[in-house]
Amino acid sequence: MSNSISTILIPTYNRPYHLLRLLHYYLTVNFDLKNQKFMVLDGSDTDSAVNQNTCQEVGIEYHHYGPDIPILERWLDGINRTETEFVSFLADDDILQADGYYDCLRFLETNPDYSTAHGNYVWLVDKEDNPLLYPGYQSFSIENDCPLERLFAFFSDYVPISYGVYRTKILKTAYEKTLSCTGTDNLHFSELVSGCIPVVLGKVKKLDANYYIKSVDTSNKNLSTLPSRPSIIYPKLVFAEDFSSRYTRIKNTLKELLSSRTNPDIIDDAIDYCFGVYYGKILNRNFVTEHFNRLLNSSP
Repeated sequence: MSNSISTILIPTYNRPYHLLRLLHYYLTVNFDLKNQKFMVLDGSDTDSAVNQNTCQEVGIEYHHYGPDIPILERWLDGINRTETEFVSFLADDDILQADGYYDCLRFLETNPDYSTAHGNYVWLVDKEDNPLLYPGYQSFSIENDCPLERLFAFFSDYVPISYGVYRTKILKTAYEKTLSCTGTDNLHFSELVSGCIPVVLGKVKKLDANYYIKSVDTSNKNLSTLPSRPSIIYPKLVFAEDFSSRYTRIKNTLKELLSSRTNPDIIDDAIDYCFGVYYGKILNRNFVTEHFNRLLNSSP
Protein backbone atom coordinates (compact mmCIF):
# COMPACT_ATOMS: atom_id res chain seq x y z
CA MET A 1 0.00 0.00 0.00
CA SER A 2 1.25 3.46 -0.85
CA ASN A 3 0.87 5.99 1.95
CA SER A 4 0.22 8.74 -0.60
CA ILE A 5 -3.35 7.53 -1.15
CA SER A 6 -4.48 9.61 1.84
CA THR A 7 -4.50 13.21 3.05
CA ILE A 8 -4.74 14.35 6.67
CA LEU A 9 -6.33 17.80 7.07
CA ILE A 10 -5.32 19.82 10.15
CA PRO A 11 -7.62 22.74 11.03
CA THR A 12 -6.10 25.33 13.36
CA TYR A 13 -7.13 28.67 14.84
CA ASN A 14 -4.90 31.06 16.81
CA ARG A 15 -2.88 28.26 18.41
CA PRO A 16 0.62 28.39 16.90
CA TYR A 17 2.17 26.47 19.80
CA HIS A 18 -0.24 23.54 19.32
CA LEU A 19 0.50 23.40 15.59
CA LEU A 20 4.26 23.64 16.15
CA ARG A 21 4.15 20.86 18.74
CA LEU A 22 2.04 18.62 16.50
CA LEU A 23 4.13 19.10 13.38
CA HIS A 24 7.63 19.15 14.83
CA TYR A 25 7.40 16.74 17.76
CA TYR A 26 4.83 14.19 16.61
CA LEU A 27 4.15 14.05 12.87
CA THR A 28 7.80 14.29 11.83
CA VAL A 29 8.64 11.42 14.20
CA ASN A 30 5.70 9.09 13.50
CA PHE A 31 4.90 9.69 9.81
CA ASP A 32 6.95 9.71 6.62
CA LEU A 33 6.17 13.24 5.43
CA LYS A 34 7.53 12.48 1.95
CA ASN A 35 4.82 9.88 1.37
CA GLN A 36 1.98 10.88 3.71
CA LYS A 37 0.20 14.07 2.62
CA PHE A 38 -0.81 16.67 5.22
CA MET A 39 -2.60 19.98 4.74
CA VAL A 40 -3.06 22.75 7.35
CA LEU A 41 -6.28 24.79 7.18
CA ASP A 42 -5.64 27.98 9.15
CA GLY A 43 -8.49 30.23 10.26
CA SER A 44 -6.27 32.36 12.51
CA ASP A 45 -6.57 36.13 12.66
CA THR A 46 -3.19 36.29 14.44
CA ASP A 47 0.06 34.35 14.07
CA SER A 48 -0.74 33.12 10.56
CA ALA A 49 2.79 34.00 9.45
CA VAL A 50 4.16 31.86 12.29
CA ASN A 51 1.95 28.95 11.25
CA GLN A 52 2.95 29.28 7.61
CA ASN A 53 6.62 29.28 8.54
CA THR A 54 6.11 26.19 10.73
CA CYS A 55 4.54 24.34 7.80
CA GLN A 56 7.28 25.42 5.40
CA GLU A 57 9.95 24.13 7.79
CA VAL A 58 8.56 20.60 7.65
CA GLY A 59 7.26 20.70 4.08
CA ILE A 60 3.51 20.60 4.78
CA GLU A 61 0.93 22.29 2.54
CA TYR A 62 -0.59 25.40 4.15
CA HIS A 63 -3.71 27.48 3.41
CA HIS A 64 -4.78 30.59 5.30
CA TYR A 65 -8.44 31.66 5.35
CA GLY A 66 -8.81 34.04 8.26
CA PRO A 67 -11.67 34.03 10.79
CA ASP A 68 -14.28 35.48 8.41
CA ILE A 69 -14.51 32.22 6.48
CA PRO A 70 -16.80 29.85 8.48
CA ILE A 71 -15.34 26.63 9.82
CA LEU A 72 -17.37 24.34 7.57
CA GLU A 73 -16.37 26.28 4.47
CA ARG A 74 -12.70 26.00 5.44
CA TRP A 75 -13.05 22.28 5.96
CA LEU A 76 -14.89 21.79 2.68
CA ASP A 77 -12.25 23.79 0.83
CA GLY A 78 -9.61 21.48 2.27
CA ILE A 79 -11.58 18.45 1.08
CA ASN A 80 -11.95 20.02 -2.37
CA ARG A 81 -8.17 20.53 -2.52
CA THR A 82 -7.59 16.88 -1.59
CA GLU A 83 -6.43 14.78 -4.54
CA THR A 84 -6.03 11.46 -2.71
CA GLU A 85 -8.59 8.66 -2.47
CA PHE A 86 -8.93 8.92 1.31
CA VAL A 87 -9.06 11.86 3.72
CA SER A 88 -9.32 12.50 7.45
CA PHE A 89 -9.20 15.37 9.95
CA LEU A 90 -6.78 15.83 12.84
CA ALA A 91 -7.25 18.58 15.44
CA ASP A 92 -4.11 20.57 16.18
CA ASP A 93 -4.07 19.50 19.86
CA ASP A 94 -4.84 15.80 19.28
CA ILE A 95 -2.77 12.77 18.27
CA LEU A 96 -3.51 10.42 15.38
CA GLN A 97 -1.78 7.09 15.97
CA ALA A 98 -0.02 6.01 12.80
CA ASP A 99 -0.46 2.24 13.11
CA GLY A 100 -4.21 2.51 13.67
CA TYR A 101 -4.54 5.05 10.89
CA TYR A 102 -2.86 2.81 8.34
CA ASP A 103 -4.93 -0.15 9.53
CA CYS A 104 -8.02 1.91 8.61
CA LEU A 105 -6.62 2.72 5.17
CA ARG A 106 -5.83 -0.91 4.46
CA PHE A 107 -9.34 -1.90 5.48
CA LEU A 108 -11.01 0.70 3.23
CA GLU A 109 -8.81 -0.28 0.29
CA THR A 110 -10.13 -3.84 0.40
CA ASN A 111 -13.75 -3.15 1.43
CA PRO A 112 -15.37 -0.82 -1.13
CA ASP A 113 -18.83 -0.90 0.48
CA TYR A 114 -17.48 0.92 3.56
CA SER A 115 -17.37 4.71 3.61
CA THR A 116 -15.55 5.16 6.92
CA ALA A 117 -13.15 3.37 9.24
CA HIS A 118 -11.85 4.31 12.67
CA GLY A 119 -10.66 2.70 15.90
CA ASN A 120 -10.29 3.22 19.63
CA TYR A 121 -10.40 6.71 21.15
CA VAL A 122 -8.61 7.87 24.30
CA TRP A 123 -8.91 11.05 26.36
CA LEU A 124 -5.63 12.77 27.25
CA VAL A 125 -5.68 15.01 30.33
CA ASP A 126 -2.48 16.94 30.99
CA LYS A 127 -3.21 17.73 34.63
CA GLU A 128 -0.45 19.68 36.38
CA ASP A 129 2.22 18.29 34.04
CA ASN A 130 1.06 14.75 34.76
CA PRO A 131 -0.49 13.32 31.57
CA LEU A 132 -3.37 10.95 32.25
CA LEU A 133 -5.10 8.67 29.75
CA TYR A 134 -8.73 7.60 30.02
CA PRO A 135 -10.89 5.44 27.75
CA GLY A 136 -12.73 7.70 25.33
CA TYR A 137 -16.22 7.34 23.95
CA GLN A 138 -16.94 3.93 22.51
CA SER A 139 -16.67 3.93 18.75
CA PHE A 140 -18.63 1.39 16.75
CA SER A 141 -19.20 -0.50 13.53
CA ILE A 142 -22.41 -0.03 11.55
CA GLU A 143 -22.56 -2.82 9.00
CA ASN A 144 -26.24 -3.22 8.12
CA ASP A 145 -26.93 -3.60 4.41
CA CYS A 146 -29.99 -1.32 4.62
CA PRO A 147 -29.05 2.39 4.77
CA LEU A 148 -32.09 3.20 6.92
CA GLU A 149 -31.04 0.59 9.44
CA ARG A 150 -27.54 2.08 9.48
CA LEU A 151 -28.96 5.56 10.03
CA PHE A 152 -31.14 4.35 12.92
CA ALA A 153 -28.17 2.54 14.49
CA PHE A 154 -26.03 5.69 14.16
CA PHE A 155 -28.59 7.84 15.99
CA SER A 156 -29.55 5.17 18.54
CA ASP A 157 -26.13 5.27 20.20
CA TYR A 158 -24.65 8.44 18.80
CA VAL A 159 -20.96 9.24 19.03
CA PRO A 160 -19.17 11.60 16.62
CA ILE A 161 -17.16 10.05 13.80
CA SER A 162 -15.72 13.35 12.58
CA TYR A 163 -12.13 12.13 12.87
CA GLY A 164 -12.52 8.81 11.08
CA VAL A 165 -10.85 7.95 7.77
CA TYR A 166 -13.20 8.58 4.84
CA ARG A 167 -13.41 8.05 1.13
CA THR A 168 -12.78 11.56 -0.16
CA LYS A 169 -15.71 11.58 -2.59
CA ILE A 170 -18.13 10.60 0.16
CA LEU A 171 -16.87 13.17 2.66
CA LYS A 172 -17.02 15.86 -0.03
CA THR A 173 -20.67 14.97 -0.68
CA ALA A 174 -21.35 15.01 3.06
CA TYR A 175 -19.96 18.51 3.59
CA GLU A 176 -21.52 19.95 0.45
CA LYS A 177 -24.93 18.63 1.45
CA THR A 178 -24.45 19.73 5.05
CA LEU A 179 -23.65 23.31 4.08
CA SER A 180 -26.62 23.47 1.73
CA CYS A 181 -29.15 22.33 4.33
CA THR A 182 -27.77 23.54 7.69
CA GLY A 183 -25.82 26.66 6.80
CA THR A 184 -22.68 27.65 8.67
CA ASP A 185 -24.03 28.93 11.99
CA ASN A 186 -25.25 25.77 13.72
CA LEU A 187 -22.46 23.36 14.65
CA HIS A 188 -24.90 20.96 16.32
CA PHE A 189 -26.76 20.20 13.10
CA SER A 190 -23.57 20.41 11.06
CA GLU A 191 -21.93 17.66 13.11
CA LEU A 192 -24.99 15.44 12.99
CA VAL A 193 -25.59 15.78 9.25
CA SER A 194 -21.95 15.55 8.13
CA GLY A 195 -21.71 12.41 10.25
CA CYS A 196 -24.90 10.68 9.15
CA ILE A 197 -24.52 11.21 5.38
CA PRO A 198 -21.47 8.90 5.13
CA VAL A 199 -23.50 6.34 7.13
CA VAL A 200 -26.24 6.55 4.50
CA LEU A 201 -23.71 6.20 1.66
CA GLY A 202 -21.71 3.30 3.11
CA LYS A 203 -20.92 1.11 6.09
CA VAL A 204 -18.76 2.12 9.06
CA LYS A 205 -16.00 -0.09 10.45
CA LYS A 206 -14.59 0.21 13.94
CA LEU A 207 -11.25 -1.59 14.17
CA ASP A 208 -9.80 -2.84 17.43
CA ALA A 209 -6.78 -0.61 17.03
CA ASN A 210 -5.36 2.38 18.90
CA TYR A 211 -6.43 5.21 16.66
CA TYR A 212 -7.03 8.67 18.14
CA ILE A 213 -5.97 10.48 21.32
CA LYS A 214 -8.13 13.49 22.05
CA SER A 215 -7.00 16.27 24.36
CA VAL A 216 -9.41 17.23 27.14
CA ASP A 217 -9.73 20.75 28.51
CA THR A 218 -7.45 20.89 31.55
CA SER A 219 -9.77 23.40 33.22
CA ASN A 220 -11.97 20.41 34.05
CA LYS A 221 -10.92 19.82 37.65
CA ASN A 222 -13.22 16.91 38.29
CA LEU A 223 -11.88 14.07 36.16
CA SER A 224 -14.78 11.84 37.20
CA THR A 225 -17.03 13.94 34.98
CA LEU A 226 -15.20 12.95 31.77
CA PRO A 227 -18.01 11.76 29.51
CA SER A 228 -18.28 8.34 27.91
CA ARG A 229 -19.59 10.26 24.91
CA PRO A 230 -19.94 14.02 24.50
CA SER A 231 -23.27 15.79 24.96
CA ILE A 232 -23.47 18.21 22.05
CA ILE A 233 -27.06 19.35 22.40
CA TYR A 234 -28.95 21.32 24.99
CA PRO A 235 -32.75 21.05 25.30
CA LYS A 236 -33.24 24.64 24.21
CA LEU A 237 -31.95 23.80 20.73
CA VAL A 238 -35.04 21.70 20.05
CA PHE A 239 -37.28 24.60 21.00
CA ALA A 240 -35.41 27.16 18.89
CA GLU A 241 -37.57 29.10 16.46
CA ASP A 242 -35.71 27.84 13.39
CA PHE A 243 -35.56 24.17 14.46
CA SER A 244 -38.46 23.10 12.26
CA SER A 245 -37.19 24.80 9.10
CA ARG A 246 -33.67 23.43 9.54
CA TYR A 247 -34.99 19.96 10.20
CA THR A 248 -37.15 20.10 7.07
CA ARG A 249 -34.11 20.97 4.94
CA ILE A 250 -32.06 18.19 6.54
CA LYS A 251 -34.85 15.69 6.02
CA ASN A 252 -35.24 16.62 2.35
CA THR A 253 -31.48 16.21 1.85
CA LEU A 254 -31.50 12.74 3.39
CA LYS A 255 -34.60 11.75 1.40
CA GLU A 256 -32.78 12.69 -1.81
CA LEU A 257 -29.79 10.51 -0.88
CA LEU A 258 -31.95 7.59 0.24
CA SER A 259 -34.52 7.59 -2.56
CA SER A 260 -32.55 5.27 -4.85
CA ARG A 261 -31.20 3.10 -2.02
CA THR A 262 -34.31 1.91 -0.17
CA ASN A 263 -38.11 1.79 -0.28
CA PRO A 264 -39.17 5.40 -0.98
CA ASP A 265 -42.58 4.82 0.64
CA ILE A 266 -41.11 4.54 4.13
CA ILE A 267 -38.25 7.06 3.98
CA ASP A 268 -40.20 10.03 5.36
CA ASP A 269 -41.37 8.29 8.54
CA ALA A 270 -38.10 6.39 8.95
CA ILE A 271 -36.05 9.60 9.07
CA ASP A 272 -38.39 10.99 11.74
CA TYR A 273 -37.87 7.85 13.82
CA CYS A 274 -34.08 8.10 13.40
CA PHE A 275 -33.96 11.65 14.72
CA GLY A 276 -36.61 10.78 17.29
CA VAL A 277 -34.48 8.06 18.87
CA TYR A 278 -31.54 10.49 19.06
CA TYR A 279 -33.43 13.36 20.66
CA GLY A 280 -35.42 10.98 22.86
CA LYS A 281 -32.19 9.66 24.35
CA ILE A 282 -30.75 13.12 24.89
CA LEU A 283 -33.90 14.73 26.30
CA ASN A 284 -34.84 12.03 28.80
CA ARG A 285 -35.88 12.93 32.32
CA ASN A 286 -32.55 12.07 33.95
CA PHE A 287 -30.52 14.09 31.46
CA VAL A 288 -32.72 17.18 31.74
CA THR A 289 -32.84 16.93 35.55
CA GLU A 290 -29.06 16.65 35.79
CA HIS A 291 -28.47 19.71 33.62
CA PHE A 292 -31.21 21.69 35.35
CA ASN A 293 -29.54 21.04 38.72
CA ARG A 294 -26.16 22.03 37.28
CA LEU A 295 -27.70 25.28 36.11
CA LEU A 296 -29.12 26.05 39.55
CA ASN A 297 -25.86 25.16 41.28
CA SER A 298 -23.89 27.45 38.98
CA SER A 299 -26.07 30.43 39.89
CA PRO A 300 -24.46 32.81 42.43
